[in-house]
Amino acid sequence: MLVDDVREWFTANPLYDDKGQPIIVPDWKFPGRGRVESQLSRANTVMKAAEKVVLNLPLRGRAAQWGAALEDRRSQIDRARSYVELYGAYTECEAVYGVNNLQAIRSELDENEQTLFQTDARVVDWSNYITKVHLPSVVAHGRAKTSPGKSTSEKRPDRLRRAVLSPDRHLAAFDLENTLIASNVVTSYMWMSTRRMGTRDRLERAGRILAEAPTLLAEDKRDRSDFLRSFYRRYEGAPVEQLRADAAEHFSQMLMTRSFPAAIRRVREHRQLGHRTVLITGALDFLVEPLEPLFDDIICARLGTEVDDYGVLVYTGQLEDVPPTVEARADLLAQFCRDEGLSLDESVAYADSSSDLPLLEAVGFPVAVNPEPRLASIARRRGWLVEDFGLAPGFRHPVLPMDNRRKR
Repeated sequence: MLVDDVREWFTANPLYDDKGQPIIVPDWKFPGRGRVESQLSRANTVMKAAEKVVLNLPLRGRAAQWGAALEDRRSQIDRARSYVELYGAYTECEAVYGVNNLQAIRSELDENEQTLFQTDARVVDWSNYITKVHLPSVVAHGRAKTSPGKSTSEKRPDRLRRAVLSPDRHLAAFDLENTLIASNVVTSYMWMSTRRMGTRDRLERAGRILAEAPTLLAEDKRDRSDFLRSFYRRYEGAPVEQLRADAAEHFSQMLMTRSFPAAIRRVREHRQLGHRTVLITGALDFLVEPLEPLFDDIICARLGTEVDDYGVLVYTGQLEDVPPTVEARADLLAQFCRDEGLSLDESVAYADSSSDLPLLEAVGFPVAVNPEPRLASIARRRGWLVEDFGLAPGFRHPVLPMDNRRKR
């Protein structure tokens, strides 16, 4: 009776999917508890394997949402398994429950009391209760879509974006790599180090870096701070003035070909609203100097310098301080807010990786930009704003991250 009533009610009062199409009520079957648990267990195993693969793929932005979608499906499977465990015992129970004691108590009441305190289940019109009371309440409480028309309520991304760009915010902190620009410390080093090389030397350098890629990626995932300290030693002995001149040219090229116009525009929007804009990145200071006009403040990594045997100022390859990464980045931003009298709860942070979680969790308004799969999943689960900032139309990544001009 329950199945028939539910089927008939949802056939007459269908729910609608995101595309405005009515959801057809399926034919219900009654497999045994063991069969259901077995099916859910197999599905969970498949979902976990797929999720593990996707989370380790170099995906970003919309493609990374696959991982978040898989996690949602796995959560649904886990929830279904919990329902099977909870209600399975009831569906398989063949006991008959007597009401003799309840009826005996009822017989001791006078006629008026029996009317006031009804305990006879035989008077309940179950079909009426299910279709007129229970199901309408469940649908209303679940806020299910009951009409094919588009919802007039404000969409969550629009609401979150409006909150992020509210004049009430105090500060907007931005990561650099894959948040403002499609680049990283390795590609910047490749461009800088091949800047004055011939074609053959440039290709050899690119080949060595590509061969190191798996090791560099593993080191970066293991400890971002240690990775930067180790990788930046490659700048040891590099002349300061030459690198600064090359960096200005390099960054101008990156802004033209590899920046995200929507991200740059977002920085300007925050400044127009009177928010303090801060670039906080593990990139080196001479690489981000061209961005100084865009931000009120820049927190970045800095290399020590010394004078070599020829009287030339060169980099030592050693960082002067802890690079602003992971927990250190959040601590530095917190200290900056304390020094400037700003509130972290009224601040916004933009970042692209799960390694940036301490920074994103430190502020009141986190924004995941072009997130990799793990951060996409976290952002979706926590209801954070996710922005998909892309390159300008017509631009694409070069095949090799190096200066491709002939040696002068």
